[in-house]
Amino acid sequence: MHKVQLTLTPEELHILMMRASSLGYNVTKYIKFLISREAHSFIDKVPVYTLSGKMEKLAKKAMTEHKQGKSRELNEIDDLDSL
Repeated sequence: MHKVQLTLTPEELHILMMRASSLGYNVTKYIKFLISREAHSFIDKVPVYTLSGKMEKLAKKAMTEHKQGKSRELNEIDDLDSL
């Protein structure tokens, strides 16, 4: 967990307190709610692409081989020559 410290003007605090209170939250929980809602909104906008059956099989095979230690890290393009 990370800790964030905010400095709010009295007006900002008052507005947040009113809004939080109307939802049954304290200010801290309301701010966490806002951040969580924003994060979910961002995640919902990330595109998801469906693989074809053939590509899905290849990806699963590659992941299995990687877990078995059969993959190699390539640090530069010239490393491809040694494969």
